[in-house]
Amino acid sequence: MELGLKGMKAAVTGGSRGIGKAIAMHLAQEGCDVSICARGEEGIAATRAEIEAEGVRSFGTALQGRDGDAVRGWMRETCDVFGGLDLLVCSLSGGGGTNEEGYWRRSFEIDVMSATRAVDEAYPHLKKSGKGSILVISSMAAAETFVSPMAYNAMKASLVTWSKQLAEQYAPKGIRVNCLEPGPTMFPGSNWEMIKVARSRTYAGVLRQQPTRRMGEVDEIAKSAVFLASPAASWVTGATLRVDGGYTKGVQF
Repeated sequence: MELGLKGMKAAVTGGSRGIGKAIAMHLAQEGCDVSICARGEEGIAATRAEIEAEGVRSFGTALQGRDGDAVRGWMRETCDVFGGLDLLVCSLSGGGGTNEEGYWRRSFEIDVMSATRAVDEAYPHLKKSGKGSILVISSMAAAETFVSPMAYNAMKASLVTWSKQLAEQYAPKGIRVNCLEPGPTMFPGSNWEMIKVARSRTYAGVLRQQPTRRMGEVDEIAKSAVFLASPAASWVTGATLRVDGGYTKGVQF
C-alpha cells in the first residue's frame, strides 16, 4: 500500500526511544523528514543518525517535557528548519508511577500539556499543509482498569477526549486528528522491562490476561500509527485505534 508520505515533514515528541522512536523511524523509511524531541542528548543524536541514514532530513532537541517554552521552541524551530509541517505525533509521556500529588502534576505537564503546546505551535503549519495530521498516543490504560490507580491512566484518558474534540474543531481546516491506544509493549528501558524483574507476579498476571500471551513490540504499534497519520487514512479523523493484542475486554461499537 502506498501511504503517500514521501516528501512530507513530520515531528514526533518522545521520539528517541520506544514507541516514539519506532514511529519516527517508520516515518523516515516512508520518506518523511523527521524532527524529534526527548530528554537525552545522546538518544537524540543516535536517533537522528538513524533517520538520516534513510536518506531524509532530521532535526532534534533535548528537552524536559514539563518545560513549555522548550517544547514550543522545538516546534517552532522544526517548522523553520523544514519549511513547514505536515504531521505531528504526540508520544511524550512520563510513564507509570505512584498516586502521589506531585506525580499527578508531573504527569499532567508531560503527558497532556506537552501535547497541547506542540499542537498550538504546529497548527498554522498543519493548516497550510493541506494534508495536516495529528496523532496522539494514549494507552489502553485509558479504557481498561489497569494495575492500580495512577495519574498515568487518567492523563491518557484525557488525551482521548481532547483528541476527539480537536478533530471536530480542526476538520474544517483540513487537519485530521486521531488517537492510538497501545497495549502493554516491551522495549529496552521500558517500564515493563523493570516490572518483569522487580514485580514478577504483576508481570505474569498481565500476561495471563493477554490473549496473545505476550507483550507487544514497538514496530507493531508504529506500523498502525504511521498508517493512521498518513494520507492513506485521509477519511479517518476523530478515531481512537486500540492496538493491544486483544487485552481490553470491552466491545467497541
